[in-house]
Amino acid sequence: MTMEVVEKNLLLKRFLMVGYGLSEADVEAFVKIVRSGTGKDVDSIAAELGISKSRASLILKKLSDAGLVEKQKSSGSKGGRPKYVYYVNRGEVIEKMKQRASELCTDLSSIISAL
Repeated sequence: MTMEVVEKNLLLKRFLMVGYGLSEADVEAFVKIVRSGTGKDVDSIAAELGISKSRASLILKKLSDAGLVEKQKSSGSKGGRPKYVYYVNRGEVIEKMKQRASELCTDLSSIISAL
């Protein structure tokens, strides 16, 4: 029996929230970056999620600290503060997430066994 796409997306969102301590907004930003293919900057994340740029910056920093996104200086930056694009290295992130899922399952199995 195959899981519906909606159920898979919900399960993935729950895993990200539990496994990485992310909020719903953090997960939504991550999903937008993954789906973009080319990455997103602070301005586009803020606009797409309807949040302030400072909140978007905090979310992107949290995703970066968790190892889920990487940032790269935008080639279009001219003077002033550099602009960064946040992107997902799919292969690397998939492996990290699989490792994290395995660790969580092992921990949960130990907890259940101790009941």
